[in-house]
Amino acid sequence: MNSNILQEDNALLLTQTSEHLTNEDGNALIVREIEEIQRMFGGWQRRTYEVPDGRLVQGEREVYSTYGQRVSIDAKAKSLLKFGKSGNLSVTAGLQTVWSVDGNETYISTNLIDRVVSSSASDIHEVLIEGHSIEGTGEDAKFTFVVQAVTLNGQTPVALTTPLARASRVNNNNGAEIVGVVAVYQDSAVTGGVPNDTTKVHINIPLGFQQSFKAATTFSNTDYFFLTGCYGAVSQKQTAAADFYIELREVGKSFRQIACLTASSTGGAFDIEFDPAIIIPRNADVRIRCETGTNNAVVFTNFRGYLAKVVT
Repeated sequence: MNSNILQEDNALLLTQTSEHLTNEDGNALIVREIEEIQRMFGGWQRRTYEVPDGRLVQGEREVYSTYGQRVSIDAKAKSLLKFGKSGNLSVTAGLQTVWSVDGNETYISTNLIDRVVSSSASDIHEVLIEGHSIEGTGEDAKFTFVVQAVTLNGQTPVALTTPLARASRVNNNNGAEIVGVVAVYQDSAVTGGVPNDTTKVHINIPLGFQQSFKAATTFSNTDYFFLTGCYGAVSQKQTAAADFYIELREVGKSFRQIACLTASSTGGAFDIEFDPAIIIPRNADVRIRCETGTNNAVVFTNFRGYLAKVVT
């Protein structure tokens, strides 16, 4: 082909393109350019600029592949560190939740957690309670995250504004320190500000502290969780060893173990980063339980990670 003709054709094409771009809406151009960049980089590659941890970007990919939902860590903009401290563990009790209430929590399927009380008449301060209400049953159950402030009335029980099915955290929200043991529980008999039936207690602030210690939580219908790390230790007060199990219960199912670790007062703690991150689906319960061969051993643990909001 004659080179002069080719140059004329290219010049005509550039002129037509320039006129088209001049007349086209600027916002539409931007949208089209973003779509083109996403196609060029496979879409998910762009996430590395927004969420610089590759484990989290991969977690977002896996949620979409496994559950068919797009989630965003940067849209949620919330991290979580959940920690627990046990009471004196018993060898005969087997696996026990790492929390300041003995044994294991009795999980419920309706919003029956509706009271808070202190063992001290001096506690008339405000506490902040975090938890979840529930709607539906079985695999159709949906959790909604709830935060509420409640003013204690000493040893007299106080009703929660919003009854809950899960209680994940309670802390002093006042300038004066709490004196007694604060319990969040299902309405039942109380003696001296202490619920008689410990199976009705779902979280507490132990004596001498201002915050609950419960290595367990629940995630709402709109949030996934990428569990990125876990720590566990045995108190030096007692020479002992303990095995820890991270357990997951998807909605409508049973708890299952998703990780196991061990620590001892002589061998030291564990502090592990999970790569890949462990994906916790929405409407799921997570807890850490432990077992030991030494009576009265005390353990500490935490798990950490990032919430991812469902966006489509």
